[in-house]
Amino acid sequence: MADNELVAFRERWNQELKSRKEENPLACASSSSSGDDPGQLGHKDLNKSCDTLKQKESSCTEDERSGGNAAAEAGQPQYVSIAHSLLDGRTSPLLDRIQQEKMRRKRQYHNMTNMCSVSRQQQMQPQRKVKKEEELVDQLIQDLNEVNDIPFFDVELPYELAMKIFEFLNCAELGRCAQVSRAWRVLAEDGVLWFRMCQREGYHQDASVSSSPCWKSTLRDCRNSYRAVCSNWKNRVGCVRQLQFELGKILCNVSSCDSFVLAGYTSGDVRLWNTLHWDLTSSYLKTNSLSANTHPRPHVSHVQVNSTVAAASYEDGCVDLWSTETGGEPIHHYQSPGRIQAFGLSVDSPVLVSATGTNVRLDSADDYGHWRTVCETKLPKTVESLTLVPNRTDQSPLVVLAAGEDIYLLNPQEEEQPRTLHSVYGHPVTCLDASNTLSAFGVKRTGWAMHDGGNKVG
Repeated sequence: MADNELVAFRERWNQELKSRKEENPLACASSSSSGDDPGQLGHKDLNKSCDTLKQKESSCTEDERSGGNAAAEAGQPQYVSIAHSLLDGRTSPLLDRIQQEKMRRKRQYHNMTNMCSVSRQQQMQPQRKVKKEEELVDQLIQDLNEVNDIPFFDVELPYELAMKIFEFLNCAELGRCAQVSRAWRVLAEDGVLWFRMCQREGYHQDASVSSSPCWKSTLRDCRNSYRAVCSNWKNRVGCVRQLQFELGKILCNVSSCDSFVLAGYTSGDVRLWNTLHWDLTSSYLKTNSLSANTHPRPHVSHVQVNSTVAAASYEDGCVDLWSTETGGEPIHHYQSPGRIQAFGLSVDSPVLVSATGTNVRLDSADDYGHWRTVCETKLPKTVESLTLVPNRTDQSPLVVLAAGEDIYLLNPQEEEQPRTLHSVYGHPVTCLDASNTLSAFGVKRTGWAMHDGGNKVG
């Protein structure tokens, strides 16, 4: 019974050893075939390592067989101990040796495979560098494609919040953001951003977003114009352009405001130019029917223009007003009793004042564009010069008048008669000007003076 079990045990052991021998060559072959580089040097190293492993395993199996046979033939007590251990159900001492041998072979196999992998890595290092560079380029292209396809602001932030962030950037920073992706370019070139930037720099304060089709180009043009003006002023460089006119007519008076130029001639003609369009001819402003039917026609004595209306007075006392947008026929006309000595038009509101001798007349337009006479008064002396106080668009108009040695302030709503601001006997006023808070004047023989007591207007 013991001999049969021992024989069976030996057969099982031999079969396990044979199976191990068959598995080890397959492992070596698989490890060599799974390498990244199919070079001849890697195959030679793997074959050598596998051959050495086979020789060691075969030597180990032969030693074990010879040791087992020697132990089997040495004496009976070993068989008896093995038989007793099998009969009693205990583990044979050979199983411990088998387990240890398996662990040793496993460690040896791992060491050999590690050596093979290190040698392959050293051989493949230059090629891997090239592949790594190609992989980095591919990854960069993929990242750029992802940025273009799924931009940050489309995923994380609404358009309005992104616009709010972009408002804090200047022109150079917006230009850099426009180069990131298509979505960022749409944000960086939004018209609202450039409109607000244009207004922050002081250009087109009264405009709206819809006033320009491209505020980016508008801001660029404004900056270029400002630089050109500063450079020309510094270098004393300028350009003179000649406005179109007809020969044989003498210029009597001229006025300008913003981009408009208004001129009156001895022939009674009044012409208006817009300097923003130099290629266009001037527009003729038709006179009233009374002056047009008079032969010869009266000369133009005074002209005034602002951004909305143009006004002219004639030698016969007629006054005409035109719209700078439409031109053509006058929108308002009145006749004075004599020649007009002083004539004025507000620069920021539709208010017209004229003085004929000692009589002063003030006309203004209401909210519907209808002109009416606001005030008519009379001074003790002949009015020689006058000016309208600016920056009173939503308030009552104020007029500063100079008559002889006196300066008056006319307020049609608060006072019926003009209030005297300055009066010095024997020192007639030669020139006059006013702002929203001060009035300045020049007097004969004493030069310029500033009246600090009665010049407070607003």
